[in-house]
Amino acid sequence: MKSWVLSAVAWGCFALSSYGQGRDTAFAVHKLFVQRRRGSDALLATAGEMAGSTTVAGAVSGLVAGAAPAAVGFSRAARFSTEREAAILSSYANGWPIPADVRRKLRRKHFHRTRQDVLMGR
Repeated sequence: MKSWVLSAVAWGCFALSSYGQGRDTAFAVHKLFVQRRRGSDALLATAGEMAGSTTVAGAVSGLVAGAAPAAVGFSRAARFSTEREAAILSSYANGWPIPADVRRKLRRKHFHRTRQDVLMGR
């Protein structure tokens, strides 16, 4: 009798941990995408300031200096777009794995709920 109860409790714990893991992984992917989108917005703002803060004589140097942050910002914005996030989370909900490039970027900090996450209702 004891072994049956013990095995039932163990299987229940395994089932609950896998259920919670799926929700946590989706949360971590969302948190990663939000973080990277903010970073791309900052890079694009920096590039705009570099290009806009130069005089007419230094316009070419300002454009050249702002080109690198702009290129990185645009590529990051496309890579971590809301459409791609929705597609990844949708396929994950249907049983497909998260793409390797996104999985490699996930860190422990993305899985932890912070005070701000709770206040924002995430």
